[in-house]
Amino acid sequence: MEYPEAIEILKKLLKKQSLTAEEKEAITTAIGVLSWGSLAKSRLKAQKARREKSAEW
Repeated sequence: MEYPEAIEILKKLLKKQSLTAEEKEAITTAIGVLSWGSLAKSRLKAQKARREKSAEW
């Protein structure tokens, strides 16, 4: 499962009324961790593209 998919599922789960404050905090933390993971993945992809582009010269 990709990070954006997992984040969307957790956001939907967060909107449910039956969660305790502790459960909501845990979901919010998980969303944050997935967001950082997604950013890191994008950054690595961009670095690889730049490396390949510089190798063309």
